[in-house]
This record gives sequence, structure tokens and C-alpha cells, in this order.
Amino acid sequence: MIEPVNTRLGLDGKIALVTSGTHGLGLAVAGKLCDNGAHVILTTSPGDVDAERAMLVLGGKPGSASVVPLNLHDEHAVRSLLERVKLERGRLDLFVHHAVSPDLTPLLNVVEPLAKALVDGGRVVVAGYTVTPVHGVIRTLALEMAWYRVAVNAVVTTVIDNGPMNIDPELVDRLAIKSPSGRVTVPEDVANAVALLCTEEAAWIQGQVITVDGGLELLERWGETR
Repeated sequence: MIEPVNTRLGLDGKIALVTSGTHGLGLAVAGKLCDNGAHVILTTSPGDVDAERAMLVLGGKPGSASVVPLNLHDEHAVRSLLERVKLERGRLDLFVHHAVSPDLTPLLNVVEPLAKALVDGGRVVVAGYTVTPVHGVIRTLALEMAWYRVAVNAVVTTVIDNGPMNIDPELVDRLAIKSPSGRVTVPEDVANAVALLCTEEAAWIQGQVITVDGGLELLERWGETR
């Protein structure tokens, strides 16, 4: 009898922290990590109307989830949360920053406590858009955290197809026609790439910004049309 192939990514039991994880790309990443057996801690802001829905979405998956309030711009609050996670969970394996703001400087202010909270071989991944100025920040974080054996990378995309929540459905339709892959990126595409960067096999990928858009950026870069 042929045994079924285990398609899990080896993330069972991992402890992950996903900032702004109750909606959009953050929730998609949290869902992917939970699908693979991780416990995901979602950070949220006061009055977040998506928190309850996020817990419902993540319920019943192989992994688990919890929600904690956090102001990423409050350095003391970030340090306190990292210490709390390490105290309550014993360690932190994965830190995914959902870049809802182009300002990534708060990450640079917590390099040391973040590196110390992450276990040897931890991961930091920034998930956002190509317009987010990630290259300089990722390079700096990667160089500083490599000494702690923490891999730092980013996954970005041009535009996201959020289905009925699209702000400009006509733009999404036009880009889908233009895309060499025939559609626009969905949140799960970005989440899949983030999860892959969290695996043991991706340990030697360091300081990279990976564009996940089905080749759409290639057309724009070379001035080609479909």
C-alpha cells in the first residue's frame, strides 16, 4: 500500500507572530500558517472590527490562533509583547510583518529584542506591495539579524484581487487581461510564498525581496503588452 504524501510544510508547532493579522494579506498569511499546524498570534489595534471574524476564519484549522493588541510604533509595547510571547510560549519561531503602512522604521527599532525572541533559525518576513520601500529595510535587517541565524526576506505584489472588496474592479479586470498568467494576485498567493520562506528548506535565503504577481511586473519592466 502506498502511503499518502505529507504535503505539510514542516511548520507544525511553530509559534508565529503576524502583525495586522486580522485582515487582508495578514489574515491570508495567518490562515496558511494555521493550515500547516502553527500557532499564530495576530496583533490588532483598538476597535478592530475584523478581529472576531478573523478568529472565526482561523477556527477549526490544524493550528491555532490568538489575538493581542499592539501599536507597532510603540517600541516599549513591542518589546513587552516579545518578552510575553517568549515567557508564555517558550519561544518565537516566525515573525511576519503585514506592511499596512509604508513606514517600516519601527522594525529597525526592535532588531535586538526581535532577534533574541526568535529561536536559532527563526524567520522574519515582510508582506506588502511593490510600492512599499522594503529593499533598504530588508537589507539592513538581514545584515544585522544574520548573526543571530535569523533569515529576513520580503514578499511583495503589485496589486491584490480582493474579490467583491475590490476598490477598483475595472482596474483589476484590466490587469488580469494584461497579466501573462491570466489573473491578478490573490492574498493566498502571497501567503503561500511567505509560508515557503518560513520552512527549513528556505534557511539560506537571506535579504531577498520576492515579487509574487504571476509575471505582471515583467511586462511593465520591459514595456511589453499581452
